[in-house]
Amino acid sequence: MMRRASDHVTAVAVLVCFASFAAAQDIATFSDIQLIEETREAVVAQDAEAALELLSEMQRRRTGIFAGDKTGTCEEVIDLPEGITDWRFKGAARQAYITAAKTKALEAGTCGCLFDGFSFDNFTSEVLGKSASDVVNDDRGNLEAYLTQHQRENEAHYRDLETVCRSM
Repeated sequence: MMRRASDHVTAVAVLVCFASFAAAQDIATFSDIQLIEETREAVVAQDAEAALELLSEMQRRRTGIFAGDKTGTCEEVIDLPEGITDWRFKGAARQAYITAAKTKALEAGTCGCLFDGFSFDNFTSEVLGKSASDVVNDDRGNLEAYLTQHQRENEAHYRDLETVCRSM
């Protein structure tokens, strides 16, 4: 009788492990919406193990509550023409571009990547009135003037926006 009870316990354990393995395999095939729904159900059911697995998958996919989490994937891309020989130009261009992108984020009230939908070419067109491929060494003065005019006023406001974004 004792042997039979231990066989049942073993069978149940194997089934639970198999079900967990099968569920883990299925998580990868869930649509984003299905993943969010399953996560919500696991949280409501207070199934910590399932919720953790599902939330981990959501984070991996950057969906649901992790949709704005693009850590490491948001970078400015500054393609300067080969004719730029002023070694200080790239720094001025980068800082001015970041400042302009922060201004756009403040105007829109967005928390996403600063550079989504705002390329360096968009920036040079708006600030210098020319495409990035037409930028020359002499444009550094205009970039520095833009930076001087806008950077200080935007930094404090942008820090406030970042604080709000982190709290979401």
